[in-house]
Amino acid sequence: MGRKRLGFTLVTVISVFLIVNSVIPVYAWSFGLDAVPETRSAFPGQTVSYTVSVSLILGPAGVVQLLVSPWTPELAGLSFWFAPSTSGTPPFTRTLYVTISSSKAPGTYTIPVYGQGAGATPSSRTDYVQLIVLPTAPITDWSLSNPAMSPPSPKIGDSTTFSVVLRALSTNRPYPQSVRVAAVLDGTFLGSGTLTYPGPTGVPMTVTLATPWIATEGYHTMLWVADPSPYSYDDPYRYNNEAALSFTVAAAPPPFDFSISVSPPTQKVTAGESTSYVIVVSLVSGAAQPVSLGLVGLPAGVTYTLNPPSSNPTFQSTLEIVTTKAAKPGTYTLSMTALGGGVSKTANLILEIEAAPEEDFTITVAPTSGEIEQGETMTFVITINAVAGFKSAVALSTSGMPTEATASFSQSTIMPGGTSTLTIKTSRKTATGTFAITIIAAGGGKTHDATVALTIKQGKPPSIGETFAEYSLIIIFLLMAVVVVLVASLAILASRRKPSPPSPLDLPRKR
Repeated sequence: MGRKRLGFTLVTVISVFLIVNSVIPVYAWSFGLDAVPETRSAFPGQTVSYTVSVSLILGPAGVVQLLVSPWTPELAGLSFWFAPSTSGTPPFTRTLYVTISSSKAPGTYTIPVYGQGAGATPSSRTDYVQLIVLPTAPITDWSLSNPAMSPPSPKIGDSTTFSVVLRALSTNRPYPQSVRVAAVLDGTFLGSGTLTYPGPTGVPMTVTLATPWIATEGYHTMLWVADPSPYSYDDPYRYNNEAALSFTVAAAPPPFDFSISVSPPTQKVTAGESTSYVIVVSLVSGAAQPVSLGLVGLPAGVTYTLNPPSSNPTFQSTLEIVTTKAAKPGTYTLSMTALGGGVSKTANLILEIEAAPEEDFTITVAPTSGEIEQGETMTFVITINAVAGFKSAVALSTSGMPTEATASFSQSTIMPGGTSTLTIKTSRKTATGTFAITIIAAGGGKTHDATVALTIKQGKPPSIGETFAEYSLIIIFLLMAVVVVLVASLAILASRRKPSPPSPLDLPRKR
């Protein structure tokens, strides 16, 4: 009986084990759910967010679906959504956004964040966060800063615009918000208006006075006020609701003006050459502005340059006039024009053009006179220079040389700008006295001459040695001639004394 009971018990346990394992599924994974922060505060009309983290406790993971559940009546007036999606495979993170309607009553609300995973054990998880909805009193900390004006330094009569930067530094209200802003200049109300501030908190918004102010001379203060009395907001920090800008409008400066002068007023120039004038542009009044120069009235064959052609007065410019040989001679009145800042000035100047000279050359000799004794040598330097662009070669020669004297040139033909050395050599037989020696230069169809005075004095009597040296060659030639005659004579005598060769008839006969 005992064995039967034992056997029955084992069979029963085994059967129950098999039944349990065949009906209850085996869960292969699980996950965790955490939403932070636990508490958030907001005003009606605002949106807040929570971070929901889904972690994997035991894998492999399945898909977890997120939602706010269970729904309760106290959640009415609240809107929920998850981003970027409501589901995912752990681990993952989602953002839960909660928007509070503007009619939601103040209070503390509990939000259940629910996650469900198919095949997970347990199949769902729930975490709770709280939302504190604050009272709806309109509290905004308005701030004004950076007051400015355009133009930044106005002159009398300028149309001037004022601006300021508006910010909401904190608020318990949703955006956009409406706020009044007023402008007061020197205690006089200029205007106010209600503006729409789009938010979010801290973003700058530039406010500009719609009607420009016409600047007047003197010291001024522009005052901006945000949410002026009577107040629309319970602003906790009204010290930053005002912004002031002080400035001075100076007396209008005199208009821009300048003067122009030319020095010298008249210049003469030969056709083919150049000349110059000095132009002075002086500031008379106002702020300096660029002034450009120009010249009108030039005849054909004449050009000009200005250096510099423009600048801010007071300044000086050089006017250079360049003529060609084709420029027609005459007297011309030219106009120097100056234009800048809407002001135009003119100054006249006179240009006298003379006809270009004919191409030619000049000859100079240095020295122009000299004194030597018979047998000595004298040198002169001849220089040829061009006139009006003469470019032909010039041939040199002399006339008026004394007897027994010679002249030679280091270069008998030279170009304009060149030099040649004339050497005059005398002997002891050269005539004495003062001679006018003419150096003749001819070339390019032109002939010119220059005269030098050469005085030749009596030379010293020659010494015995000089005399012998002077006649030594003659004596040598004479002696050589005598020797040649003697040699020829001896040769002739020798040829006469030589016996004649025997005749064949006088030869002895052989026996």
